Amino acid sequence: MNGTSEQADILPPNCMVKDRWKVLKKIGGGGFGEIYEALDLLTRENVALKVESAQQPKQVLKMEVAVLKKLQGKNHVCKFIGCGRNDKFNYVVMQLQGRNLADLRRSQPRGTFTMSTTLRLGKQILESIEAIHSVGFLHRDIKPPRTVAGFRGTVRYASVNAHKNKEMGRHDDLWSLFYMLVEFAVGQLPWRKIKDKEQVGQIKERYDHRMLLKHMPSEFNIFLDHIQALDYYTKPDYQLLMSVFDNSMKERIITENEPFDWEKGGSDVTLSTSGSTQPQHNTRPTVAMVGAIVTPGPGDLQRENTDDVLQDEHLSDQENAPPAPCSRIPCETGFPNSGELGEAWEDTDFNRNRLRISLTKVDLTALISYV
Repeated sequence: MNGTSEQADILPPNCMVKDRWKVLKKIGGGGFGEIYEALDLLTRENVALKVESAQQPKQVLKMEVAVLKKLQGKNHVCKFIGCGRNDKFNYVVMQLQGRNLADLRRSQPRGTFTMSTTLRLGKQILESIEAIHSVGFLHRDIKPPRTVAGFRGTVRYASVNAHKNKEMGRHDDLWSLFYMLVEFAVGQLPWRKIKDKEQVGQIKERYDHRMLLKHMPSEFNIFLDHIQALDYYTKPDYQLLMSVFDNSMKERIITENEPFDWEKGGSDVTLSTSGSTQPQHNTRPTVAMVGAIVTPGPGDLQRENTDDVLQDEHLSDQENAPPAPCSRIPCETGFPNSGELGEAWEDTDFNRNRLRISLTKVDLTALISYV
């Protein structure tokens, strides 16, 4: 997972960030930043801490914060806790998640999910995608793994448009969902062993996608027909796509309260199934929801410049909740206080915003990342 293994980590273990978050260990990284598990000394909860170097040529964390804040209160969105910056790095703190869906699928005896789990995950992922689109952004990298992709998408799940470097729209996110659901149910995609982006794109362009439906419910012909008919400007019919899952479940007498595959048999891969915002102790925590670049959606075609999108967004930790009294642990990095810096990051304390987070049975933000 560490795409920057040849370089020194931005944060060492036991470093304190803002006298509140103590770095425990690195849990991921790539071209756009590093992800750490940290202890919040104010709440005594483990959190995810993502950082990017202040010297990094492409600064993307500010956009991530803007999108994450806009999504607060939506289903399947992890809790935003705080963010800040200093002369060394920018950071965002968010809820820590459990194991990703790619790992959970591979942990199953046949490397596949049952149709019950596949369909119910599909419903929740579709809700997540619609939520992102509803606030004016595209995801552009829907996938179950947590590794950071090398281009704007992940080769295995990218749409043909993405392979051709065309302007991506809402339908491209749905193509990625389609490929992912087929892999959930079948265990693999025809181009799984091919790494070359261009070659995979050529295969997808020529491939008869009906062949992918051989082991899927017949209702998925409707799903495929719809996304094939969409273009950049056309708003997807999310309700039609949701009916594909609902009707498939009715046909198979699948109910919403059935256990997911990883909840069966007392294995150690259980994800949270309650309204708790904390991942269960027997899961491997991973960061969720925001990973790197996002893009304004086609509903706001004039906002092509990222600076325009972020003109009212300031990234400051001045509004974070005060550190706990027990947080007087020396900071090994010696960063200056945010008051010594120029630009501020504001409105960052979720604890005081009192937004209601509606959590469903599985927190699907564990599967989502941006390019």
